[in-house]
Amino acid sequence: MGNPDATQKHIEQVMDGGDEADPAAVFSMVCGDHEGVHAFLNAVAVGMAVMDEQGRLLWANKALGRILDRAPASLTGQPFTRYVADMDPGQALDLHRRYLAGGSGMTKEWTALRRDGRRVPVYVSPGRLRISGDTTCSLICVTDLTAQGENKEALTRRAFQQGIISEIGLFALSSGDILGLMRKTVLLMVSILDVEMAEVMRLMPDGALRLEAGVGSPDPEGTIYPGQADSGQSMAAYLQSASGPVIMEDYAGETRFTVPDVFLRAGMRSGVGMLIHGRDGHYGFLGAHTSKKRVFTEDDVHFLQSLANVLSEAVTRTGAEAALAASNRLGRLILEAVGEGIFGIDRAGSITFVNPATAQLTGYPAEKLAGEDPHALWHHSKPDGKPFPRSKSPILKVLADGRRRHVREDWFWRADGRIFPVDYVVTPLLEDDQIRGAVVAFRDITERKKAEKALTYQAYHDELTGLYNRAFFIERLERAMRATKSGGRGHFAVMFLDIDDFKFVNDSLGHTVGDRLLRGIAMRLWNTLDPGDVIARFGGDEFAVLVDGRDVPGKGLATAERIHEEFKKPARIDEFEFYVTASIGIVDDVAGYEGVDEVLRDADTAMFQAKSRGKGNSEVFDRAMHDRASERLHLVTGLRRALEHGELYLAYQPIFRLPDRRTVGFEALARWRHPVRGILSPAVFIPVAESSGLILPLGDFVLRECCGRMRRWIDEHPGAGGMSISANISAKQLMQGDLAARVGRVLGETGLDPRHLKLEITESVLMENAELAVDLLSRLRDMGVRLSVDDFGTGYSSLSYLRRLPVNELKIDRSFVSNMDVNPEKFEIVRAIVQLARALNLDVCAEGVETEAELAGLLSLGCGLGQGYLHARPLPADEARAFIPDPL
Repeated sequence: MGNPDATQKHIEQVMDGGDEADPAAVFSMVCGDHEGVHAFLNAVAVGMAVMDEQGRLLWANKALGRILDRAPASLTGQPFTRYVADMDPGQALDLHRRYLAGGSGMTKEWTALRRDGRRVPVYVSPGRLRISGDTTCSLICVTDLTAQGENKEALTRRAFQQGIISEIGLFALSSGDILGLMRKTVLLMVSILDVEMAEVMRLMPDGALRLEAGVGSPDPEGTIYPGQADSGQSMAAYLQSASGPVIMEDYAGETRFTVPDVFLRAGMRSGVGMLIHGRDGHYGFLGAHTSKKRVFTEDDVHFLQSLANVLSEAVTRTGAEAALAASNRLGRLILEAVGEGIFGIDRAGSITFVNPATAQLTGYPAEKLAGEDPHALWHHSKPDGKPFPRSKSPILKVLADGRRRHVREDWFWRADGRIFPVDYVVTPLLEDDQIRGAVVAFRDITERKKAEKALTYQAYHDELTGLYNRAFFIERLERAMRATKSGGRGHFAVMFLDIDDFKFVNDSLGHTVGDRLLRGIAMRLWNTLDPGDVIARFGGDEFAVLVDGRDVPGKGLATAERIHEEFKKPARIDEFEFYVTASIGIVDDVAGYEGVDEVLRDADTAMFQAKSRGKGNSEVFDRAMHDRASERLHLVTGLRRALEHGELYLAYQPIFRLPDRRTVGFEALARWRHPVRGILSPAVFIPVAESSGLILPLGDFVLRECCGRMRRWIDEHPGAGGMSISANISAKQLMQGDLAARVGRVLGETGLDPRHLKLEITESVLMENAELAVDLLSRLRDMGVRLSVDDFGTGYSSLSYLRRLPVNELKIDRSFVSNMDVNPEKFEIVRAIVQLARALNLDVCAEGVETEAELAGLLSLGCGLGQGYLHARPLPADEARAFIPDPL
C-alpha cells in the first residue's frame, strides 16, 4: 500500500488544494492498488460519500449517483450543499461542521435535489472518519425514502409493476440471452400497459433502425428501417436529443418529428418512447404504442423507463463484477462509519467481516463474529418461532446461483432473543466468474413497518367515520362472490343505504355539525349489524353493508328493518336533536352475479326505488327495477337528443268562460314526437326531465315557444288581443332564482306583452318553497305577468301563505272536478275553493271539465273558467288557432 507517512502527506496536500485540487485523489491515493475496495463499496445498495470539513465531496459511490441522478465522478469536488433542497446552504454547512467537531443532533431527514430538478426525500446516517492526526472527514450514508413517503394507494398501484421490473432485472442478471430478455420485456409491456404494440429497436451506425424484438409490429424481427434523409426531423434523432422519455399523444398531429411508417401501418395513434443506453453511446429505443388516443401517465412512463434502464444495464454489462480484494485502510474506516449494517460471508457462508453497525443492530460483539454462521445467529427462525431452513435463505442462495437479491422485508434475531424487521441487499462477490462470497447490507425497518401499517389502515378505512371504505368493501364483496361460486357455504346480501335529506343538515347547520352527525350515524349502523357483516362508507351520506346471511334467506331485509328501528331514536348534537331516516336498497343474494359492479348497480337502483316511495323505506331489488332503470336511462338519453334535434313540440288546450263557452286563452303542453315510440305524453317524460335536470332546458323551450306562438296569433287574428297563454313552471326552475330575468329575456326576444303570459306553478311546489316563491312571484307580477296556482286542493296550502302569494288565479285540480255532480264530497270541496278564491279576489279555473253535468255544477257554484275535453282536447297549433274567437 506504500509509505503511510507519504500517503498522509499527499492527502493533506490534496485537501489543501482548493478548487483546483482533485479531491478524488484522496480515495485513489489511500486505496493504492486495491481496486477491489472500490468495487465493494460500489456494490453496496446504500448511497455513500466522504466529505471534508469545508463540505466538499471527496468521493461518492454509484448508489449516491443514482439517488442524485448524476455520475459519481461529477460529484467530487462539489459542495454537498449544492444538492440540498430544503435548507439554507450556510445552515447546512454549519450543521456539518458542528457534527465533525463532536456535536450531535445532526438532521437525519433531508430533501436532496436531483439533476432534473426533482426533490427526493432521503434519510442520512452520518459518521466521522478520522484518517490520521487532525485530519477528520465525515462519511454519510444516504437512503432514498421516496417509496416510503408515498401513500398506500400509490404503493399498491405500483407494486405489481415493480415486481415485473424485478423479474426482468433478475432475468437479465441470470441469463446471457439478450434477445430473450428483449422479447420477454416487450411481451410484458403489452400485457401490463394494455397497448397493442411494443418494440425494441437498435440504432445502426448509419442511422437506420433494426427491429430487435417486437409485439404487434407488421414487420418481422430483424427488419431494417433506413434512416431518413433529413435526420433532424426523424423520430430517432428527436429521441436522442430529448432529455428524457418522449410522449406522443397523437401521431396524426405530431409536428416535432416524422412518425415512422411502421407505426402508422399498424394503426397506432399514441405512444411513448425512450432511449436505451449502450456502453459507447445510444444503443437504441424502447417504445409502446396504442391504437387509441391516450396520454401515458407518470406511472406508465416510470415503468417503461425502469425497463429501459434494465435493458441498458444488460447491453453494457461486459463481465462479472470485480472480486473483492483485501481490505485497505480507508475502506475499513468507511465501513466503520456507515450507519447501516454491512457484513461479508465467504463461499461456505461464514462471516469474514462486520462493521460496527452490524454489531450494534444485532447485539453481538464484533470481535466474536468472525467465522460465525450468520444464519444460525440471526436468521434461524421465522417470527412465529418455526425454523427457517438454510436451503431457503436468500442470503445463502446467492452463494449458489450468484444472483443479486434485494429482500424488502425479512426478520433478524438479536442476541437478546428479540426480533426486528430488516430490508437487505445481498450482492455476490465474483472473481474470474467464480463466486468467492457475498456482501450483505441491511437496515432496521421498524419505523417503516409502523408507517406502512398506518398507510394500510388509511388505504382501507374512511377517515371521517373510521368505517371501512369503498376499496375494502369491494375487495370483501369479491371474496364473498368467489366463495358462493366455488360451492362454499354462505348466503350474502348487499345493502346500499342513503341518509334522507342529509344535505339539509350541512346547508343549514354547517359541515362541522354534519360530520359529527355522520360519525354518530356510522357508529349506530355498526352497532346494529351482526358479527361477520361488513359496513363501509362510500362517500358523503352513502353507506354499503355486506350481510353474511349464513344460509338465512331474507336476512338483508331483516337487517334493514333493524336499522330503520334504530333510527327511530333521536340523535342529539349540542342543542340540536335529529331524527334520521334512511333509504335502503337490497340485493338479497349475490350468488347469481358475475361482477361487483352489477351488484352495486342493482343495490343502488333498489335504493332509488325506496327513496321514490318516501323517506325511511327499503326495497329488495327485482328484475323489473332494472328494466325501469334501463327505460329511464334510454328516456334521458333520448330526451337530450330530442331537445337538440327538434323532436319536441307544443299542444295547446283552450281555456274557456263557462257561461258562454268563449275561449279566453290556451295552456301550452309539451309533447315528444319519439322516432320509435311515436307521440309521448308529458306523464312519461316530465318526471324523467325533473330527475335528470333536463327540465331546465325543456322549460326554456316551452316558454320561448309558447310566447312566440302567442305573439304570432295576436298579429294574425284580431280576436286574440284579449287572450293569454299559460306555461307550467317546475320546482327546479323556481329554485334557480333567476326565473324573472329569464322570463323577461324571452318576452323581450319574442315581443310579447307580459299581460298575455300566465305562469302556472303547482300548489305543492309553492308550499315547499314558500319564502322564495313570495319574492320571486312578486317580481314576476311587477313585470305584468299573470300567475296561477295549479292543481289547487292537493298541496294543503296554509291560508296565511296563500294570502301572501301575489297570484291571480286558482286552478281546481281535475281529481275534484271529475264526477263532482254525483259525489257530494267533491262538490263541497269545489264549493269551498270557489268561495276561497272569491274571498281573496282571485279568478278560479276548473281543470278536467268533461261532461255537461260537471259544467252545470261548476256554474251553479259561480266558477268562471274551465278547460277540458268538453270544450277541446290539447291541439296542434294550426288546429288550436280555430278556437280563437272573433272580436266582440
